[in-house]
Amino acid sequence: MKILLITPPLLQPNTPYAATPLLTAWLKSQGHDAVQSDLSLNLLLKLFSREGITALSNELGIPLEEAGPYLETIDPVLAFLQNRNPDAVSRILKRGWLPEGEHLARAYDMENQLGWNFRGLEPEDRARYLASLYLDDIADVAAELDPNFGFSRYAEKLASSLPAFEPVRDELEQGDSLFFQWLEELTDHEMRRHAPEMVVLTVPFPGCLLGALIIARRINYTCAGVKIVMGGGYVNTELRQLSDPAVFDYVDYITLDSGFLPLKQLAEGGTPVRTFKRENGAVVFQTSEMEEVRHADLPPPDFQGLELDDYFGVFETLNPVTRLWSDERWNKLVLAHGCCWSRCAFCDTSIDYICRYDPADPAVICDWIEQVIAQTGFDGFHFVDEALPHDLVDGLCDELLRRGLEIEWWGNIRFEKRFSTGLIRKMADAGCIAVTGGLETGCDRTLKLMRKGITIAHAERVLTDLAEAGILTHAYLMYGFPTQTEAETFQTLETVRDLFDRGILHSAFWHRFALTAHSDLSLHPDKYSIAVPPHEPAAFALNEIAFESEFDHDPGRIGYALERATYNYMLGLGLDRQVEEWAEY
Repeated sequence: MKILLITPPLLQPNTPYAATPLLTAWLKSQGHDAVQSDLSLNLLLKLFSREGITALSNELGIPLEEAGPYLETIDPVLAFLQNRNPDAVSRILKRGWLPEGEHLARAYDMENQLGWNFRGLEPEDRARYLASLYLDDIADVAAELDPNFGFSRYAEKLASSLPAFEPVRDELEQGDSLFFQWLEELTDHEMRRHAPEMVVLTVPFPGCLLGALIIARRINYTCAGVKIVMGGGYVNTELRQLSDPAVFDYVDYITLDSGFLPLKQLAEGGTPVRTFKRENGAVVFQTSEMEEVRHADLPPPDFQGLELDDYFGVFETLNPVTRLWSDERWNKLVLAHGCCWSRCAFCDTSIDYICRYDPADPAVICDWIEQVIAQTGFDGFHFVDEALPHDLVDGLCDELLRRGLEIEWWGNIRFEKRFSTGLIRKMADAGCIAVTGGLETGCDRTLKLMRKGITIAHAERVLTDLAEAGILTHAYLMYGFPTQTEAETFQTLETVRDLFDRGILHSAFWHRFALTAHSDLSLHPDKYSIAVPPHEPAAFALNEIAFESEFDHDPGRIGYALERATYNYMLGLGLDRQVEEWAEY
């Protein structure tokens, strides 16, 4: 069967998302004619072009004299960010060549106030930073035309809390912005080019849902009879209790969890596996017991059909770790299905993508790495596992070193004591340049309540060893967790300040706690001193749910202080200020 797999808008444009290369490779291995397309990238390429700027200006009535500087600079700037135009560095660095919107002007203002020479960036990196802010200014103008537009997400707020499908249907049927038109044109092009019998839409995040359904609607209109399947991370977490049949006006099937078996069965007309469809006007869920595909038995990702040279990075913050997500070109690879820990109280531990742990062998992973390098020509890897297990990392490093495979890689770990000093040194020798991890809090009491399986002392030792080995570190942090006090929250901020001051933490990000439907917290609220009020059953999406808990502070107000302080810490500022002072601003 001819199958087209599509990444819908919007995702970060620096590297292909992991889903379609994995699914394409699997379907090909099963004898199907699978092809793929990244319409998220293509939509951004449409915007960031002379054609796109012209259309945007015409729609908004922007005079030519205002649009002209962008029309003259957009093509060379984008080519520079695609690593195709190194000669643009000198022009970008000459102030006045790039037109200055709010983002770019603010960067120059900060430079003038602090006099820090853009933190000592080399000329090419400084040019990438300025060029990225220039694109941010264009993206802000695009959002004036269509408020749903965000640089790496589309209609995210619309899809973030959707107990009913009606708001999405209304947006689909009433929306007629330039982005709708462009996405329909791009869809038409791919359908003419490939003439598939089945289209698969991966929806990893809420900010991809509306884009996926715009594509589906267009295919239904122009290519009646083509079967449309939707799956991905958003579907797996939020649509598990789907009962609203209206979404099937746009897609034929919705699959849950790992897509390998469900897609194979649909393509071959076999017994459905974890699949929703509409039957006699109602939603039905069909599945059968089949042995899951072992992770080690999967082929390496297949990037054929993706125009790798068209991807472009953006460098919007002066932080070396956060830059990894958006600027560098990485081959995304999954070493193990699921999470090796799978016990955190706030996590979706009852869902397959967390609870079913299935690692590949180090030798198999290195085979994948070699084949991916041969395909793409890139030797940088982002291992996108939920949490890289210490024993698998140990074996992988041994195998990389044994084969003499020289790569750069990074991924998410747990700051647990089993990441020994020796293992961390070996990681650095084997090409590890950065790690991220969930520190969550600076208080052992709340870590124990969260069931993190780490202590502050263990985490500090791991972070110290990582920094001494030359590995950059990023911590995920949480506030507003049930029973967490104001004193414990500022204790966490003091821990974070100290880690930055010692140079063993290089980046951090705060999340406000959200109760999700598939976590241990929601399944056993009494254990965590929370109450979950009765709520109407969700016919469409269900993930975050309301809860009641007593706090001795306002989590919303303190969240702003935490974010402001940590932003300054990442710039090396405010480290001598008492942490409580941030709440006064």
